[in-house]
Amino acid sequence: MRGLLFLLSALFLLESTKGVKYEELNEDDRKIVDKAIEQGNKKTEKSKHLDFYSITTTGNVHEVILRPTSCDKTTPSVHLIQCETKDETPKVSCIHCNGKMKPCLFLMREKEIQKTKNECKSPSSGNKHLPGSGHPLSRKGGNEQQLTGCLGCI
Repeated sequence: MRGLLFLLSALFLLESTKGVKYEELNEDDRKIVDKAIEQGNKKTEKSKHLDFYSITTTGNVHEVILRPTSCDKTTPSVHLIQCETKDETPKVSCIHCNGKMKPCLFLMREKEIQKTKNECKSPSSGNKHLPGSGHPLSRKGGNEQQLTGCLGCI
């Protein structure tokens, strides 16, 4: 019984980690993926077309993974339905944050990819909202005069 439960859990996990098909993406994600496909194909010197494999979103950071396909590189670089995605290198990671596509990197350059993600998450990267910034205490400047008296005291 345990073996069957373990097998079902493993199958569910495999199914839930499959990438979403390009056709199932919303319009905003498709635009991001299209930018990634264009930039990823410009980046590599390989003769095979790189196409969409998966997209993950964490806050304002979108990571698009591209994989080589059975098709030769074409111009313009767009999603090609007729191309079969291959499970081989080079896999490419393209990060989109704050409305801009960062340079695509080969997936094996994990440290640089993580650094790019961290830069996107930092407040100085253009992220306009800071947690807690709506609270009245965060709006008080350091050189303002403190108000005295009691407004509304009985």
